[in-house]
Amino acid sequence: MLLTRTAERSYAKPRGYAGDFATIDQIYRNEAAGRGRVGPLLDRVFLNLPACEAVRNRRHLLAEEIGLAIAEAGERSPTRITSLACGPATEVFDVYGQLPDPALLVTTLVDIDFQALAFLDDRIAATGLRRQMRPVNGNLVYLATGRHTLNLPPQDLIYSIGLIDYFNDKFVVSLLNYVHAQLRPGGKVILGNFHPRNSTKAFMDHVLDWRLIHRSEEEMNRLFQASAFGSPCSNIRFEEQGINLFAEGIRGGE
Repeated sequence: MLLTRTAERSYAKPRGYAGDFATIDQIYRNEAAGRGRVGPLLDRVFLNLPACEAVRNRRHLLAEEIGLAIAEAGERSPTRITSLACGPATEVFDVYGQLPDPALLVTTLVDIDFQALAFLDDRIAATGLRRQMRPVNGNLVYLATGRHTLNLPPQDLIYSIGLIDYFNDKFVVSLLNYVHAQLRPGGKVILGNFHPRNSTKAFMDHVLDWRLIHRSEEEMNRLFQASAFGSPCSNIRFEEQGINLFAEGIRGGE
């Protein structure tokens, strides 16, 4: 494994955790690499694991959800979205690449990792999207517990696809409460989480030491019920592998 590129990075955790922005970007790119002749072959085995396939699938699922938010906004344009623990935010760049006018979408990208933000800043500059995309350094634990604030206009969509499976239920409820307060009436939250049927869980736990909290549909419904949303998820979707679930909630009208 130490001969590989992507698997070795998730094991070594140079940014402090396995699924950092560069690891996720490498999984998205799906280009095997490593040392010698064996390294790239082993990296290909890793990149073909169901969990890695699921990570790539979630990119497309979230791009679809952002597109739906834009379509539903109509005369409320621009659509305002926020990605929490955004990582490389590849799904957002995918959407901008398809828009007839980038002014239709205004995006806030929140991450605690300065290297992730530098990575984003370079890509934002290269794509000419500085007016549409705002990278923000933010500690989501502090935001969720009220220790820090973030100046956001009411949002149409707030999502996170690789965050809450690192945190306990109490934090997830606090995060949902925070998100609820930032959404416009009728706005949507989407939280991604690995499902217990993840067939790669043992490998992630015991080989990579990439330990996540896996949650079922019932557990996600319970968390939404306990939060300011006050009801079970409005919808739960799965990517094609059925490993990553995406729990949705709608802020009620006021």
